[in-house]
Amino acid sequence: MKTFIAQRWQGRIGWTTLFWRDLLLIGTSLNVLMTGTALALLSQDAPMHWVLLAHLSPLPYNLLIVSALWRSPRRPSVVVAFSVGWLLLFVVV
Repeated sequence: MKTFIAQRWQGRIGWTTLFWRDLLLIGTSLNVLMTGTALALLSQDAPMHWVLLAHLSPLPYNLLIVSALWRSPRRPSVVVAFSVGWLLLFVVV
């Protein structure tokens, strides 16, 4: 896990891999899974702090990937704009 984070933070992973695999594929899957979990908890009348914990648990991963994309050299500005919009969408929804 330490290597995974370090590679992204230090810019050793290309922006295409960060965007397509880490952000869109893995990040979206993780967000959909945890949002579904939060909705299931909500439907079972679980305490709100557990629902929020489930819903916001992917946030550290999301912030890591978006900040790694932001720091990535030679990335298109549209990719950064899309990644920030994607982050805001999944935090709000």
